[in-house]
Amino acid sequence: MTSFRLAPLALAFALALGAGCSTTPADTGPRETAAVELSVDGEITKLDTPSRLFTVRGPDGREVEVHADDSVRNFDQIRVGDVVNLTYLRAVTVDIQPAGSAEPGAYIKQDQDVAKTGEKPRAGASEVVTVLAPIRAIDLANHTVTVEGPRGNVVTLDVVKPEHRARLPQLKVGDMLRIAFTEAAAVEVRPKGR
Repeated sequence: MTSFRLAPLALAFALALGAGCSTTPADTGPRETAAVELSVDGEITKLDTPSRLFTVRGPDGREVEVHADDSVRNFDQIRVGDVVNLTYLRAVTVDIQPAGSAEPGAYIKQDQDVAKTGEKPRAGASEVVTVLAPIRAIDLANHTVTVEGPRGNVVTLDVVKPEHRARLPQLKVGDMLRIAFTEAAAVEVRPKGR
């Protein structure tokens, strides 16, 4: 049985850093993002309201029983034939920030969304972990950039893509490599046909 509850999504990376600030630095330049987004719809085929259970048939015909715990608002709005949509996103964004534009370190931002009273049930949660690492060295001959992590660890990164190598001469020691890890999930129940 699967539980229909979205707790805050914790990234192991953030725990390893042991850092947490409430604000994230502003965007100031070009960036590159790699992302994977999955979305799947399923139809509710059975409903057990007193037990807060419903069965969802996926696009492949397989069925899964789901328990909606007490955090799921408006369970009484669910009907057989409704469509359950699950969307999941994981992304990494990388860019360079000018020296002095923000404090180096790790920043965590979490958001949650739940249905309002009377709406069909829905829930969503997202977490963005942003790491700002100052550039300590740039090696144009070997196409590498050395950065200092939030715990003082020094890492040398190979710059592989030709378009990124072409931008190496524009970097300065003190600029910051910003890496943002995003993870988000949302579950929504919609009436059939919408």
